[in-house]
Amino acid sequence: MDNRISKLDIFSSLDARELRKIQRFLKELRVPAGETIFREGDEGLLMYVILSGTVSISIKTADGEEVEVSRICEGSFFGEMSILEKTVRSATCRALDSCHMLSLDWKGFRTLMIRQPKASIKVIQHMLNTATSRFLKTGSFLSDMLKWGENARIRAVTDDFTGLYNRRFFDDALVDAVSKANRNDKPVSLIILDLDYFGELNTRYGEAVGDRVILGVVEVFNSTFRKNDILARYGGDEFALVLPNTEGKEALRLCESAVKAIHAMSIFDEHNSSLVEVSASAGIAQCPSHANSPKALLEKSDKALYKAKETGRNRPILFSG
Repeated sequence: MDNRISKLDIFSSLDARELRKIQRFLKELRVPAGETIFREGDEGLLMYVILSGTVSISIKTADGEEVEVSRICEGSFFGEMSILEKTVRSATCRALDSCHMLSLDWKGFRTLMIRQPKASIKVIQHMLNTATSRFLKTGSFLSDMLKWGENARIRAVTDDFTGLYNRRFFDDALVDAVSKANRNDKPVSLIILDLDYFGELNTRYGEAVGDRVILGVVEVFNSTFRKNDILARYGGDEFALVLPNTEGKEALRLCESAVKAIHAMSIFDEHNSSLVEVSASAGIAQCPSHANSPKALLEKSDKALYKAKETGRNRPILFSG
């Protein structure tokens, strides 16, 4: 094997005696095409040097998608951090075609460092040089892919215009919140809030003013409600808010502040600088005292909202059986 390993870059600086010493710690193996060599998060005990074939290296983005970041082929090595730091795998590696490789385990490498420190230093230097070059080539790509993955996750659960959670996320969050409330015997409150006469406002002042109103409402929500409250855009001018560990009376108090702040917003018509009057109505229901299922809680909140509209609008109403 001396002739083959002497041509590998990682061992190219070793003399014949050093090559024979390190050869004792190397094992040959063949990996079929398509087989996973190791997965991200696995315990790392071996590094590999490719004699022939190609290996794909991939990572998981924040949204769980696996993305290929590089491919390495004959003469290259991978998994070196497992024997340098005995750390878990930071990526998943798969054989793209039939691979013939050498492996070196961390125990063997430690022994080599003790018995052949000069040869070990030469090998480590090659490892670090290659790792640095690899990082420079893929670092920017990795950063972009990780960012893309996080942005994709955010886009999947938020409303593009307002930045609030979308209805799909809200539906799942409500099921989870109600389940926790029933399981832990702790209250959760649901608020359904609707802007009064929003269609007429859009017709009279135009969609640009309507958009400013929507964004103004979002600002009110962000300044009124708490970080762990789930704020969602339920429809065009309809919003749904889930307040964990919150009784109906406390939700009513917070909602009253929000409704007052919405009514006090200074939105002006660009054409004649007249103040646009905005108001909102809201219905509130509590789980489990008013309802113990997501569907029933929505129904009770809607009934309270209807009552708020019937009794003059510009107010929140807490459901009462």
